[in-house]
Amino acid sequence: MIEFTGERVVPGQVEADLWSEHFARYAFARRYAAGKMVLDAGCGTGYGSAELANEARRVTGIDLSFDAASYAASNYRLLPNLRFATGSCENLPFRSAAFDLAAGFEVIEHLSDYRAFVSEAARVLKPDGLFIVSTPNKRYYAETRAATGPNPYH
Repeated sequence: MIEFTGERVVPGQVEADLWSEHFARYAFARRYAAGKMVLDAGCGTGYGSAELANEARRVTGIDLSFDAASYAASNYRLLPNLRFATGSCENLPFRSAAFDLAAGFEVIEHLSDYRAFVSEAARVLKPDGLFIVSTPNKRYYAETRAATGPNPYH
């Protein structure tokens, strides 16, 4: 079992609005995943990778946290086109031009070298590949999460 600390969303352990906010990013990306080789960089607990796998040819989720990748692998093991690995977004352990789509949702702000992540995403994408990335809006989060205090990970 993995516990919600604010660093990554854990299904069933976050309030509905936070869940919807995070899941919506994957619902958006899903329309670009049909029949594609997809990378979910910073996949966390794997719920988004599983959502993408409903359309994609294959999805690989990667997270720096062994605990998160293990949680994802054990909770989404029934999807045959989905796998999880442990590794860094700043040094992706994949060959060049391996993916059609790379997603990096709410991960770039956790990295010490976001430029390395952008460079690595470009490297592992096919020439006509698509990179979809999101990061929290600092002002919005400060205002809407004021009652619960700042998230130390954002």
